[in-house]
Amino acid sequence: MTKLLSMIVAAMFAAVSVSAIAASHAGAPDKKGDKMEKKDDKKMDKK
Repeated sequence: MTKLLSMIVAAMFAAVSVSAIAASHAGAPDKKGDKMEKKDDKKMDKK
């Protein structure tokens, strides 16, 4: 029973780690990046 539980915990840790690495390499935009793009778009429209 203990081995099963440790295997489940290890599998969940691996899955979460891989998904986090995949998300960071996918170029997921953060909130600051979106705000900067919106500000730049407004400045371009005025010119």
